[in-house]
Amino acid sequence: MKVFSKIKEQFLGNISHEAFERMKRLWVHYVLSQRKFLALSMIFMGLYAVLNAWSISLLKPVFDEVFLEKNKDILYVIAGQVIVAFGTKGFAQYMQAVSMTILGANFTRKLQGDLYDRFIAQDVEFFHRNNSGNLLVYFTGDLNTIRDVTINTVTTLVRDACSVVFLVALMFWKSFDMAATMFILFPVAFYPIVYFGKKIKKIFHSQQNSFGNLYGILAQSFQGIKIVKSYSMENIESTKVRGSADAIANIAVKMAKNNNILSPLMEFLGGFATACTLVYGGSRIMRGSLTTGDFVVFLIAIVAAYQPMKSLANLNSRLQMGILSIDRVFAIMDQMPKIIDKPDAKVFKARKGIIKVDNIKFSYVSNVEILHGINLEVEEGEKVAIVGAAGSGKSTLINLILRFYDVKEGSIKIDGEDIRDITIKSLRDNIAFVSQDVVLFDDTIRKNILMGKSNATDEEVVEAAKNAAAHNFIMTQKHGYNTIVGERGGNLSGGQKQMISIARAMLKNAPILLLDEATSSLDSKSERMVQEGLERLMQDRTSIVIAHRLSTIINADKIYVFESGNIVESGTHKELLALNGYYTSLYKLQFMQD
Repeated sequence: MKVFSKIKEQFLGNISHEAFERMKRLWVHYVLSQRKFLALSMIFMGLYAVLNAWSISLLKPVFDEVFLEKNKDILYVIAGQVIVAFGTKGFAQYMQAVSMTILGANFTRKLQGDLYDRFIAQDVEFFHRNNSGNLLVYFTGDLNTIRDVTINTVTTLVRDACSVVFLVALMFWKSFDMAATMFILFPVAFYPIVYFGKKIKKIFHSQQNSFGNLYGILAQSFQGIKIVKSYSMENIESTKVRGSADAIANIAVKMAKNNNILSPLMEFLGGFATACTLVYGGSRIMRGSLTTGDFVVFLIAIVAAYQPMKSLANLNSRLQMGILSIDRVFAIMDQMPKIIDKPDAKVFKARKGIIKVDNIKFSYVSNVEILHGINLEVEEGEKVAIVGAAGSGKSTLINLILRFYDVKEGSIKIDGEDIRDITIKSLRDNIAFVSQDVVLFDDTIRKNILMGKSNATDEEVVEAAKNAAAHNFIMTQKHGYNTIVGERGGNLSGGQKQMISIARAMLKNAPILLLDEATSSLDSKSERMVQEGLERLMQDRTSIVIAHRLSTIINADKIYVFESGNIVESGTHKELLALNGYYTSLYKLQFMQD
């Protein structure tokens, strides 16, 4: 009884209630949703197990009546039965394999979609907290593990367990005392299964973390390839990748040692049981208390039961990896975004686009305040500029208006509506955002522009590109609007990428425009072209412009000067120069540099 208590503890007792509930969710929402294929597969697995035992039992009359009694009449009957048994068994094996593969593919597809939906619904802070490499492991590692473990578990528990049951029953039918004697050894095999199952779970956890670390290093290295090469950091990055790969290799060796140690143990137990059967069964045949046919059936049943019993022995280690992956996936799926709609949030449509920032305070990290009581107002159709040194809080304000984060104190209102009282989607539908860090996807120019309005016509796309001064360069490309831009727009220049992002904002045609240093990384020629597009984009829109080059915002209706999270000056360009304060010093510094 202690052995079986230990087995129960290993399979269920060391699983937390939360992890157990997540396993139930996997089965209820993803596996059982494919119940048709599950039932079909289980039927064929059961049929396979029955046919496997029957095909072995056919050997008794072969030895007793054909080989010993020389009965020719029964020979053809047995041959026909063997053909039926093996043919049907092969068909059953094929059908259960196909059914389980379809089941695994379907539930993995659904789980992948749900996991991505959960990730993409998270707020920006979630992606700052989680390494992108670790997030990829959920899709490439954990989901594959869950699929494989689920399929293997079902197959092992149904087909292999049924095979063992029917083969053991066949053994007891042919010789009860031989079967009973042999199975005294059976409980002994569970002790190492329990022990190594725990070790494998710990090693697998380390393995998943190591993969996440490697993917993170690779992602950063590839995305920052220009910095890596310009600073001759190839050897440094290569050393980091090789170190991470070495760690994964060492863990893989540990995993292999622990995972495969059960195999020689089962080989030994199988060989020991076979040897005992040969000695004991042979002595009984010589005494005449056992027929040759019964002995051969018993012996082959042991050999046939070896592989499914081995699978059952290895089931625990596979389950431990599956449990860990299920726990990891559902734990991160259960994380709720911090920025969410209120239950009574309303759908909003900006009428005038008046923005009022009222005494807001904000900190990314507790006790480290970034903005200290900011107040500003942007009237309908106004162009308001925000200037200041790096780290003064300019981009933070843009992030708060877009509700990438929520203010700690104060409020931001558009047309009198607190942005926390309206749906996030409707808020962002009213805002077009152009950033210095242009994000283009590895798709066509047309598809990247269409992100501004997915149902736009070709004419609207072209018009938006013309207004963004992008049409001419697009038409010089080999495939025009169907040109692939490459990952992160790598096939285009900085100015070309920025013009496409402006065309995207043009197509969106939102009443509010936010520009975050949209031209700061461009050369003078590209900046002039992009600035023309931006000027057209800002016409008749409420615009907030974070400016790096002050020459681009001289005509702004109002300029707010940020310093260390405070507004220290405000006014028009001329008014601020007349103050001869912080803005004047910034302007003179840039004028001298230019």
